[in-house]
Amino acid sequence: MADIKFLPTDSPKEIEIATPHPTLKLDKHGLPLQPQPSDSLSDPLNWPWHRKIYVVLLVSLLSFIAQVGGALFNPALVLMAKDLGVTVEQASYCTTTYILFGGVLSMFVVPYANVYGRRVCYVIFTIVGAVGAFVSAAAPTYGGIITGRVFNGIGTSVPLGIGAASICDIFTQGERGFYMGIYTVSVTNGPHVAPIAGGYIAARLGWRWCFWIPGIIQAGLWVLVILTLPETLFSRRDHLQVENRSYVQKLLFHGKVLNRRVRPKDFIGSLRMTKYLAVVLPCIWYMTNNAYGSILFAVTGAHLGTSIYGFKVEQIGLFLGVPLTVGCFLGEATAGWVSDRIVTLDAKRRGRDRRPEARLYLLPGCTLLGIGTALYGYCVQQQKPWIVSSVCMAISGFGTQVGVTMVYTYATDSYKPQSGEIGAIINLFKSVFGFTVSFYALPFGEKVGYTTAFSVLGAINLALLIPLAVLLFRGEEIRAWQGEPTDPSDI
Repeated sequence: MADIKFLPTDSPKEIEIATPHPTLKLDKHGLPLQPQPSDSLSDPLNWPWHRKIYVVLLVSLLSFIAQVGGALFNPALVLMAKDLGVTVEQASYCTTTYILFGGVLSMFVVPYANVYGRRVCYVIFTIVGAVGAFVSAAAPTYGGIITGRVFNGIGTSVPLGIGAASICDIFTQGERGFYMGIYTVSVTNGPHVAPIAGGYIAARLGWRWCFWIPGIIQAGLWVLVILTLPETLFSRRDHLQVENRSYVQKLLFHGKVLNRRVRPKDFIGSLRMTKYLAVVLPCIWYMTNNAYGSILFAVTGAHLGTSIYGFKVEQIGLFLGVPLTVGCFLGEATAGWVSDRIVTLDAKRRGRDRRPEARLYLLPGCTLLGIGTALYGYCVQQQKPWIVSSVCMAISGFGTQVGVTMVYTYATDSYKPQSGEIGAIINLFKSVFGFTVSFYALPFGEKVGYTTAFSVLGAINLALLIPLAVLLFRGEEIRAWQGEPTDPSDI
């Protein structure tokens, strides 16, 4: 067995060294727990199961509503454009502006979350998001709506940026895939479920209620966060200097890490993780995953559904939402728990600790994204029956969900102490790249034809799987060659 020894606390990185000792904690499979739980009752790894599940569900719900708020009014783009005297393309900027600010701001939240705790960030930014939604709902002008969407995006950036870190705080590597899957299916399916309800809301209550309703829900969740969400940040470096904290104390912002402060360079600290290939290569692929497996359909669906199939607002919502939602749920059914099982079997076969690269055995399922997107472009170009286009969309959704779970679990497994920074980087890549889709998706399709346009976009996604295949077979060597982060802002 092995004893866990640490370098002095003023060293830049805690390094685990294996030597014989009977106190190493093992899981039910006889493999070492990663990370090793402390003996403190305050350690989230030692929390009772029901508390962990509650945190997962609440953080996932915050992320889901954040995504719903971004896409609920997508079926009403045509209605909004007519009311405000703008083009449908300009109306779609309300979605992409939200996406952009939701991605960029999380980069600046992570340093505070790593020092002062996750809870305080959830509390502050959730109410900011709700207020931003109310501003958009009440604004009489296009500019006012965009302004509200900026603050709405800023407020909802927290669960999308540090949600993965919260999951990593409370689960060890071997069980993390299943619970990360719950989180990622919430993140991915928010924009897919939203149009289903958004079409009916816009048609019966007016498109402004597509802003009012998410704002009201976010305000309600803010109250729930204040009253029930405990602090999950826990420093294994100084836990012996801190008394065990009760559940109530964890609701009173006792999350600060001792002997740590926020430094100016921490605000760009997340960017340092982009030099690690096990982070940047999955992020590059994932930004096309989200763009061409989700956002692409959102920003083109209203136009294509109206011009090709003659859909009304409610039908557009169903066309956009149902296929992708079904596809993503089927994808997750073969992703998170399967990923956990694979890494455990791989570790037993090799007689070693679990390795993150085993998560990448999900790569074949990811190819369905590019295939489904290309087929969808062909179907709309040839004006095939809408049900055929919907099936192609569901195929793309399947690959999208397998991919997002794979990327989050692989990247955070590779560098667990930097999970907050990694989550922010994933969200940044996804949001900045996704922001651009509405500028070229429809013009590209109209110029060269949707068969060619969507096939090109699908091919880009498929080509970027090749570097991930390299990581599958050589990732462990690459991580050893690059070493651990030398200037961490971790705990």
